[in-house]
Amino acid sequence: MLETLNRIARWLLPLRMLFLGLAIFGFMLLILSLFAEEGGQQGLFAIPAMTLFLWALSVFVFILNFAVIPQRNEGESGIIRRGIQRLQRAWYWLVGLFFLSTTLLLLYVTTRLVTIWLRDFF
Repeated sequence: MLETLNRIARWLLPLRMLFLGLAIFGFMLLILSLFAEEGGQQGLFAIPAMTLFLWALSVFVFILNFAVIPQRNEGESGIIRRGIQRLQRAWYWLVGLFFLSTTLLLLYVTTRLVTIWLRDFF
């Protein structure tokens, strides 16, 4: 699993600044919409901006975390070195499971936000 996440992150690595820019743009649009929208239009731009911010930030953090992962254990290393490598890889497994759970949660939140947005404005 770690190698797959690493491969995806390395493939997206050239686009990391784009995702950071999208996250900043989504955050700025969210802040602007909170202060500028009034009346029946409140939330017209806030919900898509929040969705853009959350997804772009999630992808950016994913790229940063999984672009470089610890190598597998080498048979000729000492017992202490192998133990440290196992702990490092175990930590990345936990981070990977965290990202999986937050992605599932983000999918749920996105579907709820899009449903509310479509119901209220279209």
